[in-house]
Amino acid sequence: MTTKFFRIFMLILLASAVTFPQFASAMAEVTSFSQSTGTVAYQGNSVPGYVTFELKTSEPTRGHILAVGNGIQTKINLSSTDFKTVHKVDWVPWDDTKKVPLPAGEYQLKAYLSDQGYNQMQGYPLGKLTVVNETNPKPLIDQVSINPSVFAPKYGGTETVQIPFNLNRPAEVQLSIWQNGAEIYGGSKMKLLPGTHSVSWNGRDNAGRVVADGTYDVNFNFIETAYNYPATKQSSQKAGTVTIKDGDYNIPLWRVKQVVTDGVFTSDEISPDGDGINDTVSGQFTLAEPAKLSIYIANAAGAHMKNVITEQSFQAGTHTFTWDGTDFYGGKAVNGNYYIRVMLIEGASAGYISFTDNVRFEGGYEVKALQPEKRVRVVAEKAQLSVYPAGQGYTAVKGDTFPLISETVENGRYEVLVKEGVSGTINVSDVELVVETVPPTVPNTAVYTVVSGDTLWKIAAKFNTTISEIVTLNNLDPNKYLYIGQKLKVPATVSPEPAPQPVIHTVQSGDTLWKIAQKYGTTIDAIIKANNLDPAKYLYIGQKLTIPSLTPTPEPPAVQPVVHTVVSGDTLWKISVKYATTIDAIVKANNLDPAKYLYIGQKLTIPR
Repeated sequence: MTTKFFRIFMLILLASAVTFPQFASAMAEVTSFSQSTGTVAYQGNSVPGYVTFELKTSEPTRGHILAVGNGIQTKINLSSTDFKTVHKVDWVPWDDTKKVPLPAGEYQLKAYLSDQGYNQMQGYPLGKLTVVNETNPKPLIDQVSINPSVFAPKYGGTETVQIPFNLNRPAEVQLSIWQNGAEIYGGSKMKLLPGTHSVSWNGRDNAGRVVADGTYDVNFNFIETAYNYPATKQSSQKAGTVTIKDGDYNIPLWRVKQVVTDGVFTSDEISPDGDGINDTVSGQFTLAEPAKLSIYIANAAGAHMKNVITEQSFQAGTHTFTWDGTDFYGGKAVNGNYYIRVMLIEGASAGYISFTDNVRFEGGYEVKALQPEKRVRVVAEKAQLSVYPAGQGYTAVKGDTFPLISETVENGRYEVLVKEGVSGTINVSDVELVVETVPPTVPNTAVYTVVSGDTLWKIAAKFNTTISEIVTLNNLDPNKYLYIGQKLKVPATVSPEPAPQPVIHTVQSGDTLWKIAQKYGTTIDAIIKANNLDPAKYLYIGQKLTIPSLTPTPEPPAVQPVVHTVVSGDTLWKISVKYATTIDAIVKANNLDPAKYLYIGQKLTIPR
């Protein structure tokens, strides 16, 4: 009897334990459970791509939900560390064991929880979830627009590109801008819920500098957060492109001019031959406000020859520097004119200004074109030259011509004379050899051959005509340089004026051909030819030199002037056409050197 009673008691106890899962001691219970959808698909489009579960308990708990079906069971984590009374999670149907989307089918949902007293709930039934296959998967991000698609970020500006998008599943999202396989800008990471969102880009890189003109890829980096175990590495989705055009990649010139107001050399010549005379040259620059600068010595093509100041901060005022006549590599500079080029640095941005004042370098290597001269003409729309000494770029456009220094092609490039004293190389495929033809003579014209040192101004003065007349006769672009050996038609009605009588100069200590030419208003070439000199040899004290004088230029008639302010794109030719006058008259009225560039904001007196 006792044995039978014991068996009945044990059966009742066992039945009570398995009939309904619950906590061992009923200290906490599930008070509510909800799910956002009963049907879900991986990357769902026709049905949701994720489900949101919300489970509430009477006491703080932690644990997970187990999805069981099709011989598969997978966890849906609620909280593995913190005890909560409200558990809310988003979940993508994913098999964490096999690392694949959960197969289609019906899955039972069961809760496995413990409370702070370590009481356990095992397999509490919550309901079911149906998983289906999606034949047309929906991407995480869609409905992206980029406005504007062409963008011009400016110095100090606040313009931005707006990029609204739709997020289809919970994720951590980051805007990423790329070009040529490299990330240029990465935005902040944002944990977002599904819905419409927007990000923006101000056209700057990670350092805060305005990016260069070009086309950039707009990407979204993301990690989907509705997985039971979210990825640790971002995925990426390209959303489109944005084009930067006319952006202020460099600090604009107007701003640089506000800060750096002047730059000049304190002497006209440098000839580092160890004689103690002009072995170095000093320069000075003036700042209107404190600034961080680098200062370069630049050649006639604008390429940097030597860095004389590197990223130094200065107070407002005038400061000085010294150049010893060497290039970046410590060698002597090439003979020619050199200029001051200043780089202003503000944060990650930089801007440049070049000053027209120059110093003449003598006593170094002379870069010369082939004789008789041979030239190449640019046939590409744009061609990039690599310029001495450090290979800086110089952009030529279709129709530009350059004298050859050598006819030998090395590595597919010609060596050419870019400017006086400046050599460079250009791709053979970008140019053609120029075949010089003598222009046919027309009534009342003659043919003149350009020689070293010639300019339109000098030729016009020599033949008692105007630059405009020579330009018209030869269909010239007055902004481009003449070249030695070029054939020009000139008016033949007036004979060239006879050469003036020369004077004799006796060489003194410190004299150079440059100084003597400047003193008498002539050219080094004229002195060399008049005296049959070897320019590579030094002058000696007491040497007698014949100095040919330059032909004086007749003064244009006085006219009533107006004032023109130079704007972007102006040239002397354009201005003379606009005011129905001549380049000669403008040059005379303003005492200009026609070989030097105008600058924006320059005031010119225009005779009418």
